[in-house]
This record gives sequence, structure tokens and C-alpha cells, in this order.
Amino acid sequence: MPSSHIYLDGSIWYGWYYDAQGVQRRRSTRCTDKRAALLVVREWERRAADPNSVAANEATIDSALTRLYADRQAKGRSPDTVEMYRKKGGHVVRLLGGNTPLDQVNAIAVDKYVVTRLAEGAERNTIGKELTTIRSMLKVARRRGEYLRDVAGVMPDGFSLEYKPKRTFLTREQLTRLLDALKPGRAARVAWIVATAARWGESDRARREDIDLGAGLGMVEMRGTKTEASAGKVPMISAAIRTLLERAIRDADGPPGGQMFLPWGNVRRDLHAACERAERDKRGSIPRVSPNDLRRTLATWMRQAGVAPHLIGSMLRHSDSRMAERVYGRMPVEDLAVTLQAQMGSDTGLINLGQNKQSKGPKRTARSKKTA
Repeated sequence: MPSSHIYLDGSIWYGWYYDAQGVQRRRSTRCTDKRAALLVVREWERRAADPNSVAANEATIDSALTRLYADRQAKGRSPDTVEMYRKKGGHVVRLLGGNTPLDQVNAIAVDKYVVTRLAEGAERNTIGKELTTIRSMLKVARRRGEYLRDVAGVMPDGFSLEYKPKRTFLTREQLTRLLDALKPGRAARVAWIVATAARWGESDRARREDIDLGAGLGMVEMRGTKTEASAGKVPMISAAIRTLLERAIRDADGPPGGQMFLPWGNVRRDLHAACERAERDKRGSIPRVSPNDLRRTLATWMRQAGVAPHLIGSMLRHSDSRMAERVYGRMPVEDLAVTLQAQMGSDTGLINLGQNKQSKGPKRTARSKKTA
């Protein structure tokens, strides 16, 4: 092997070779066996001699993720979607290494990634989104000639997400106690999210001029960006919900003419702490809620009242009704009984059981008595 060499550093063999531009490259073969290390370096040389593989030799996970984000922005994906890719890409960089050559992302590396994330306690649905990020990154890179492997052969086949929709929400009594345990400005944001079923980012962008209290019970213009359906108006659906909105207007801590609410960092930690403070009144426990649980609270109240899932989906501004059907399709049996009984009313004419005179037994004739 005149143009390449290997050398031992500890127990690992390293190799150096010349790329297509004549530049010397040094890398770890990650092999402890000399013969295997030689094969790895030969493969490096073969790729270096192939003009189509030059870009692949230079691409890293960092550069591939950067191109993925740019690709999604160019395709008009929402800022929230791009941010989701960035968050999931952070785990990819953490475990696989941002400077890792992209051609080293093979089936073994991806399988090891999954095993590590499971060991860390990540939910399978979360890992599924991270795998989607890896797959998308590799597809963009392959289209650009920066990744030469078969993407389908690298990614796990049939990884089970085992997605279980979360059902955490607050009762009306629990919400009241939580609001009382928060500072007025933060309680105002919580009240606004529950009243409008808003996403957290939408609460960041909320402004007072978005609210119209003269339209029925009230109407709020949502500054949503996640999907095309995210932006639009939502109505206040009851007097109690309007009261929450009025509290939000009264106590909102944002400056006039600006965002309705001041920035709120560490929101999950603060909400959990507020739930703990609220429990000190000895009136029962309160689930530790996240911003999305607050959004889910109004949807759950609607389902308990018998509202159909597709209408809940419209209130949540989903792209279609599938998510609402999945999360809110089944009503708790106690609420189901109350709802169905209310909708059935006092109708007793459907079935008449136990009223037939024959239920007392057959009538005996005179002949039958004599025979007896």
C-alpha cells in the first residue's frame, strides 16, 4: 500500500492516505485488528480516487444538519418545525459527534444511537422523531452527493414508536389553585393558554389587539406558525372561559403596545413548583403540568362536555382531525355516561321490558287443572 500507511496508537489502528487533491488525511480506523484496519484505509483510498465521493469525504454531521435546516426553510416549513429539527439534531450531535464524517453514519452507528437513547430513558416517540431527523439529514446529503450509502439500509426497519398520547390536564378547581399560586403576570399567561388552547410559542407572540371582547363571548386572533391551520381566530366557548380571558387581560405583564406577556424562562420548573405550593392548602394533589398540558386542559373539558373530537381539533387548530380523534376520541366512562344520558333524555319508549303479563307464567285452563 504505497500511498497509505497505518500505525498503532494504544490499541487502535490509525491510518493516513492522500485524497483526490493530494492532501494527506489522518483518521482513526476504529479497528484493533491490523488486517481490518488495512481494509478500512484501502476503502478510504478508493473513495478518494472516485470524484463522486470527494464531497462525501468532506461532509460532516454538523454540515449535513445545517443543510437540512436550510432545506426545510426553503421548502416553507414553519419556524416551529425547523426548531423541532434543531432540537432533535442537538441529540444527534451529542451522541454521534458534530465533526464525525457523514460516511461513518452507518446502520451500526444508528443502532447504537437508538440503544443509547433508550438507556437514557428517552421515550420511543421522541427517539422516532430523532430518527426522522437523521433520515432527513441523510436524504438531503445523498441528493447533494455528500452521502453515498443507501439511506433505507442504514435506518432501522419498523422501529416501534409505541406512542401513547399524554392525558394530563387540570380540573377547574385545580386550575384555580394553580393560578392563585402564581404571580399575577404568570397566572395571566396560564389563564390565556387555557382559555384559548394556545401553544407556548403562540402565547409568546400574543398581543392585546388580538382580542375582541365584542364578538359573542369573545374572539382571539392566534399568531400561530406551526401549520397553515395554526393562525386564525378562536372563540370563547363559555362564560367561564371568557372569565379566564378577562383575567389574562387584567393581569398581563407585557408593556403597552408590545407582547402581552413578559418572557418566561424555565417555565416547566416554575409550573411544577407552583403546583407543589398549591398542594400545601391540603385540598388535594395537582398534577405537574407542562405548557402543553395547559393547552390540553381546555380540550379535555370540551370532551367531558360531549364535544365531538373533530370540533376539538378545530378549536386546537390542528391540520386535520386525526390527532384529536387519537387523543380525545375516548371519553372517560363517567363522563360518557353523563353525556349519553343527557343526550338520550327521558326517552322510555324504545324498549318495554318486564311489562308483559305472560311474565307471570302460562295461564292454566280448566282441563289442565283436572289433568293435574
